[in-house]
Amino acid sequence: MIGVIILLFYYTALGTIGIILNTLLLYLSIFRSPSQIKTYRILIINFALTDMFSSFLMMFIAPRIIPLDFAMAHVFYGLCHYTGPFICYASYSSLLHLFIHSMWSLLLSFAYRNYILSSGPPSNLKVFLCGLVIYTPSFIQLIVFMFTAGDPNTIMNMLKIKFPNYDLDITTITGITDALSPVAIFSILNLTIPVFPIYSAILIFRRKILKKLGENTEHLRSETKLIHKQLLKALTLQACLPFLFTGGVFLFYIQAIRLISHPILECLICAIPAPIPILSSIISLYHIRPYRQALLRLFTRITIPIPQNEHHSSAAGLTPKYKVSVLSLSRLHRLSVPNNS
Repeated sequence: MIGVIILLFYYTALGTIGIILNTLLLYLSIFRSPSQIKTYRILIINFALTDMFSSFLMMFIAPRIIPLDFAMAHVFYGLCHYTGPFICYASYSSLLHLFIHSMWSLLLSFAYRNYILSSGPPSNLKVFLCGLVIYTPSFIQLIVFMFTAGDPNTIMNMLKIKFPNYDLDITTITGITDALSPVAIFSILNLTIPVFPIYSAILIFRRKILKKLGENTEHLRSETKLIHKQLLKALTLQACLPFLFTGGVFLFYIQAIRLISHPILECLICAIPAPIPILSSIISLYHIRPYRQALLRLFTRITIPIPQNEHHSSAAGLTPKYKVSVLSLSRLHRLSVPNNS
């Protein structure tokens, strides 16, 4: 029971922080984006919405994955427990498809940065349509994965046979009864296979971007060039985040092949990649300077409020003193300079 409370607190904390940070990022991208990234902000909004919904779903389902030979059980401790197995499984499927979408979005962002350095910024409509195109594989994943859901009673019986000591009465159980079915294989391959070509393309685009920033900089203003470098650094760091997902996949496979099995490891399968939406938003808020400056100004106003009356009175009182001091220094200077005439 203590373990369940810790797990719920973990997902609730991450989900709440993730929603707040990505809401801030969404606001800043809409209202505080400089002119140099007015078009690119569409992709930033896409990231913010993806990570915001991911944070909510992770908190809503609070998942635990239990490998069962050629099947798997999904145990949900979150609020979806009160909505039934279908909503829980649909939410889990939505979470997985958002992860796939975030990887494709990274690829689109690198492609955009490479394109803009040679051809100029595309139209908002063109960027939006490209976003819809890269969402297609994720949407297919969402639909297909829904057909992999097995009967909850069958999954529960499999759990009782293999893990008779597990107390799962206060949870909602769903899962996949046949991991070798065509729809299950397609879903698994769609979650794993695209990672390699996506990251290969990202490395190629990154190399091209660095080359263009090093060679073709005479037509770029220093401020524009700095923004390009900041965005590239943010994208590079964000591209490293999905490696947390590989940690969860590794834990799943070592338990699936019966190398080791433990309830904590089952919880860590999803708990390890859970901070990705938070880290992604922090990277954007910190490395995109206009957003960082806007947050610092907001934080300063909240922590160090200046009364309006006091501000005006102090300013009015200082102005004459400043003028007198300048005049005094000017007179002293004239007196100290010898007269050569």
